[in-house]
Amino acid sequence: MAAPRRLPLHLLLVLLLTPVVWCLLGYTTVLGRLNNIAMDWLYRFRGEIPAYDGTKPGDPPLKIVYVDVDAPTIQMLGNLPYDRDFYARIANAVLKYGDAKTVGLDFILSPAGLQSKLVDQDKAREGNRSMGILTSTYGSKVVLAAMYSNMLRQTPDGKVEVVAFPYLHKGFTDPKKNGYPEAPTYPIVTSEYGHIGLINVATDFNLGGTPDDVPRWVPMFAESEGTDRAQGEADAMIQHNKLPVDSMMSDDNSIIILDGTKTQVLATLVKMEHSELFHMSLELALSYLGLNHKNVHRTDRSIEIADDAGKILLNIPLTRKQLVEVNWFSKWKNPVLNPRASAVAVIEIAKALETGDAEAKAKAEKFFAMFKDAIVLIGPTDPVLQDIAPTPFDGEAQPKVGVYGNLLKTMFTGEYVRHTPNWSDPLILFALSFIVGGLAVYSGRWAGLAKAAALVILVGYGLFVFEAFAHFTLVFPLIAPVGAAGSTAFAGAVMRLIDEEKQKKRITGMFGTYLAPAVVSRMVESGEEPQLGGHNEQITCFFSDVQGFSTFSEVLSPGDLTNLMNEYFTPLTDLLQAEGGTLDKFIGDAIVAMYGAPLHLEDHALRSCVAACQMQKRLGELRAHWKSLGAKWPEKVHGMRMRIGLNTGEAIVGNMGSKSRFNYTMMGDTVNLGARCESAAKSFGVYTMCTEDTKKAALAVSDEILFRRLNKIIVKGRTLPVEIFEVVGLRAEATPETLRCIELFEKALELYFAQKWDEAKALFAEAHKLEPLQPGRDIGVAHNPSELMQEECNEMKANPPPPTWNGVKTMTEK
Repeated sequence: MAAPRRLPLHLLLVLLLTPVVWCLLGYTTVLGRLNNIAMDWLYRFRGEIPAYDGTKPGDPPLKIVYVDVDAPTIQMLGNLPYDRDFYARIANAVLKYGDAKTVGLDFILSPAGLQSKLVDQDKAREGNRSMGILTSTYGSKVVLAAMYSNMLRQTPDGKVEVVAFPYLHKGFTDPKKNGYPEAPTYPIVTSEYGHIGLINVATDFNLGGTPDDVPRWVPMFAESEGTDRAQGEADAMIQHNKLPVDSMMSDDNSIIILDGTKTQVLATLVKMEHSELFHMSLELALSYLGLNHKNVHRTDRSIEIADDAGKILLNIPLTRKQLVEVNWFSKWKNPVLNPRASAVAVIEIAKALETGDAEAKAKAEKFFAMFKDAIVLIGPTDPVLQDIAPTPFDGEAQPKVGVYGNLLKTMFTGEYVRHTPNWSDPLILFALSFIVGGLAVYSGRWAGLAKAAALVILVGYGLFVFEAFAHFTLVFPLIAPVGAAGSTAFAGAVMRLIDEEKQKKRITGMFGTYLAPAVVSRMVESGEEPQLGGHNEQITCFFSDVQGFSTFSEVLSPGDLTNLMNEYFTPLTDLLQAEGGTLDKFIGDAIVAMYGAPLHLEDHALRSCVAACQMQKRLGELRAHWKSLGAKWPEKVHGMRMRIGLNTGEAIVGNMGSKSRFNYTMMGDTVNLGARCESAAKSFGVYTMCTEDTKKAALAVSDEILFRRLNKIIVKGRTLPVEIFEVVGLRAEATPETLRCIELFEKALELYFAQKWDEAKALFAEAHKLEPLQPGRDIGVAHNPSELMQEECNEMKANPPPPTWNGVKTMTEK
């Protein structure tokens, strides 16, 4: 059999280098946008889900309601900045009349927002005072927004630097290097009252490291240590109370604010202060649970919120020691999952409670019931206010206040977005690429099934990724593995197709002249690479020769002889190749062929015997045709016969010859014996003779061929005897007389080997009466096997063999 085929080096390189390229791309920002888009696909496949449905025992009954500063609000109030008394009235209404648990205000009420010359400073001070009353009255129930932005700050040594958000994953781990965010200050927030929550999102830490408009990652905390907070509060206190600038005194440890007469101390502020700032959502969670910063325990891997007894209520896993990925639960405009009210409606309905009649108050109470025990998020929702961003669910940008609501739902449900470990991503990529790519380039017998399996595996992995997220909120890598596997498969398939086309042309050019087109097609389709240059192979060799061909040239002109041989070779070669035979060469009138190489055939012996029977039958038809043409062909042609020799065994096959001229041929003892069978057939009065090896190999597959044992011989050039058989014909075409003749011949042969000459001769004589075994076999035959064996019995009787005789006949001619 042919040696196992190896995958070509260039295909191995494709299977290896393509996923390597994709793996490297995964560590860059190139795939970032695609990864982010894939995350959006995962959310849309999973669909919207409620944050809390009351079915899980022990789950806190989370309730979030939004108050929108929307288009009607803008129409009523005009452009920003709004009077801060407006925010205070909204928050006061939902807390007082709605009995909300806590309120988050998504507006940064810092002094910077009031520095415009168009702002009435007296009115602004009154608004700040209203907010201060709110925060001092409700304490932790009100959380105000703070934000780090790229601001300029003067350092103590006089240098100006950019204050950026102190992301730990960017290396800003020293609180002394972190400034204080833009935040509300005195009188809204002081060192004694007022709570702030950061509203920053990590837009530059999305999948693939590519900035994305969708706010996916949120920094849960920041640390600040410096004089910024104290200095900002001191400046605000002086401005709010209209104090002269020299009312502020400073030393190494504190800032002292004096009243207008400079005789009383209004406040003493700690100059160097360490601040631990939490995200808005975390501050709201603490307020909702009735806890404070002392209940927060932070490690590099998580933030735990525990009650005073130490029971852990929330466990927040961290990425890069600081970040949490938002799990988006629904579209923004889902009134069931995101209940909401307009800020204008809140204020107007609150007035009805205060001044309206009984019916108006009843309606107002029903309205404010929606805020009962809820976390209320007050934020800008109209696009004009430009605080919008796209979400995985929504096709257009939506208010960013939804980030805090979804993050709160994430924390309270524990449905955190989990990603496979970084070390596993390359393994998944390479494994999928090798499997899919390997199946795609496979070109063996099951190539079609392998390619279908590659497609199923690739699609199946994609479905698995979507289902894993939908059911377990677990993110497996999608773009890089699928891209790597798909491109590996495509590149490999294209290269394999090119190789196969080259191989088809090469095989067709190499074997098309001595293999049947059907066999060449089978070789191409099977993908079997013929092994050239000489190798051992189990084959059946075929030799045929025209009996008395040398005399044909005496009665035919060269032109007629050429035409006759073409008429002879064409149909017989077609029959030979139709059974899978490989034409080796024509030598004059001889045909040399083999079965079983270069295309492996399990039944090569049977095929050679079938071909021999069909060729003998076809020659009989040719004789009848030539005879029907009358005088065109002489009597010699009418009686043309051929002898065929077959032998099965191991031979050397391959392209042999010179570098410039070579031929696919066979060599070896098996081949020599096959040639001897053809020449020795004349001595036994038969026209198709084979060895015992061919007979056994053929019968091991099927009994459709009828054989007759002839004798044991030693051919010239060999020392070991071989048993020979006549290939009588197809069993289905055998007559009862033929079967009886073979039976008698076999019995006579046993008597012959037993040296019972007279008895053997008598049975050979009976068999002779039934010869020839098939019609037309007597044409051109001087003797048949039964007649020759009678003469052999007379010779043995007259000249008895020695006692060591074993029945073997030695052939003296080739």
